[in-house]
This record gives sequence, structure tokens and C-alpha cells, in this order.
Amino acid sequence: MLGTLLDVFRLRQYFNVVTRLRELAAGVREDTGFVTDVARAVIPVPGRSDRPSASRVFDDAPPANLPGLRGRRVALVSTGGSGALASIVGVARALEDGGVRPAVISVCSGSALFGFPLAAGLPAEEVGRFIAGLRPSQYVDLDWGALARLAPTAGRGFAGLLRGERIEAAYRELLGGRCLGDLAVPAYAPVWNVEENRLEYLGPRTHPDVPVARAVRMAVALPLFIEPVLLGHGHWCDGGIVDIFPVHPLLEIEDPCDVAVAVNGFYPPAFAGEDATGWEDRRGSIFLVASQVRTCQQVELARQNLARLRRHMPVVMLEPVPYSTVRGVGFYRQFLSAREWPAFMRAGRACAARALTAAFGPERDGGGPSADRQDRQEVLT
Repeated sequence: MLGTLLDVFRLRQYFNVVTRLRELAAGVREDTGFVTDVARAVIPVPGRSDRPSASRVFDDAPPANLPGLRGRRVALVSTGGSGALASIVGVARALEDGGVRPAVISVCSGSALFGFPLAAGLPAEEVGRFIAGLRPSQYVDLDWGALARLAPTAGRGFAGLLRGERIEAAYRELLGGRCLGDLAVPAYAPVWNVEENRLEYLGPRTHPDVPVARAVRMAVALPLFIEPVLLGHGHWCDGGIVDIFPVHPLLEIEDPCDVAVAVNGFYPPAFAGEDATGWEDRRGSIFLVASQVRTCQQVELARQNLARLRRHMPVVMLEPVPYSTVRGVGFYRQFLSAREWPAFMRAGRACAARALTAAFGPERDGGGPSADRQDRQEVLT
């Protein structure tokens, strides 16, 4: 019994719990609006509308001219990052403006909410209006029954506060019965198997018969927050807990691409770690160390994946929404309220338009296919 309690990996889990509780307490102190957003999401009040404006999301900006992307296969890959990854809808709109359609999309966790409808062939504006019009009550379904049974059943079968059924229903209303094999653009998301502790990638070549709405639900089923989803003989959760920057589908599953447009909304630029300089001189030093330990494996894998991707193709790295937006309680707040999602979408379009024009605009393409390669690489990475 003592050996089990002192197992090194269990000790890490204990520190994870303490670290998250400290972050939650700090977030509640610093952001009183978080408590309001939670209350509005889980306890809808009759007669009160939390529905954001579903009017037009994007204005009629002049279309980008991207001759450097003509005839090239472009991959769109995104980290997770809760509602902040609504920014990828804006990135997709910037590509649309330039007459470019992604050849493959790889999303993760929160970005699955926005990437799969794009992969279904819906224009960015239509996707934007749909998600800007979502009310929390349409996708947040607290499992009150499971909470009430938690003590009497000693937690048997409990694995998440939210059921996830409303998320699936909302996306089924948008996408109908489309399956992953029906997608206009191949799209993938990592999912993690509870029973076997392994990772798979949901997509048209791996699970063509899975409904897209179910795939969205599985991709965002964050352990302990949204309950696992049954598929086959196992239960599956958000694979972003392992692979937050999923390049595997681009490099190992789908046909090769020529350029990747990557969106990071979860870690500091280029997947740098959090700066904990001076930790040894601060109170509660061990908890600051524990916070670094909690993310070390995930962020290191993201760095390695970015390096792998860059070895295979030029990468346009975008960070439209500061990662600090989803730090601590921000991660949950940006899921429980869609209020800022339209702003994130517009930020994604503006950021992508600048970067893509700098890398592939007319002034970058005048020297022929190879004359400006070195100069362009500096812009890309």
C-alpha cells in the first residue's frame, strides 16, 4: 500500500492536483468574472439570453494575393487551447481570401470545435456565424445525476463533470450525419484510450465511419472535465493531454504537403516553456517546480513535432491569441463562454493575412520558384 502511494508517477499526480487547485484559487481571486461565467453556463436562467451575436463575423477586406501558394498542397495544423482556437476559423478565412483550400487539417482538443466544420466544406463565414451564435446551454451539460451519486457509489463510473452529449447534438444539427470519410478536406484529431493508455488519430483514413459530430465530442472530452466517449470496446478522451501539436497525420497518414500553416494557442511562442526563473527565492518553491513538471513532457513533444514538421516542409507559425488567454482558469472560461470567440476569429484572419502575404505575396514571388527561397524561409519560420 505504501509503495503504491509513493509511486513516483502518483506523486506527480498529487502535485498536479495541488497545482491546479492553486491556479483555480488564484484565477478566482484575480478574475471574478470567471465565477459568473461558470454560473451562467451550468445554471441557465429562464428569460435570460446568453446568446452572442450571430451577425456577420468577417468584413469585406480585399482578398489576399498569394501567388506563392498556387498549385501547392497546404496543411493546416493547430494546437488545442479551448475557445481561443476559434482563431483557426479566421486563419481559414485568410486562406479563402487568397483562393487557397487546405489539403489536410489536423486539430487537437478545442481546435476540433472549429476545424472539423471547416473540413466538412463549410465556408469560414458560415462556421464563424454558427460558433458565434452558440449559447453555453447548447454545449455545456453538467451531469447533476452523477454528482449526486458520487458519494453513495464511491465514485464508481464517474470520469467527468460534463456529459458531452449537447456538444455532439449541436454539431449534428450543423453537420447532419456526415462521417469522417465524407469530409471535403481530410481532418484528424488525437484521441486517448482510457483502457489501454494509448493514442490514436480520428480521421477519414483511420475511422471513416465515425460521425463528425461524435469525433468533435471525443476530441474535446478532457479527462475529469468531460466524460469519456465509448467507441468500439473502449472509452476515449481528448488526445491533447498527450499530443498538443498533432503533426503525425500530416507526416504519416495523409499524402505529403508542400507548406504547413501552424497555429499555436496553448504555449508561449515556438513552444517555449514557462519562465520560472527565480523559483528558488519564492514562497512555495516546490509548487512552482511542480507546475513545470506538469507540462514538461507535453511541451517537449510539441517542440519535437514542430522540428519534425520543419524538416519536411516550410512552416508558417501563427500565434493570433496570446497563450496567456488560456492559462489557468482562462482555459475553462474560454470554453464556458463564447463571448470572445468572434474577436479570436478576426484576430486569426488578421494574423494569417499578414504572415501569408509576407511569405507568399506578389513581392515574394517575383524571382521565380527558387530565387527567393532563402529570403522566404526567414519569413516562414
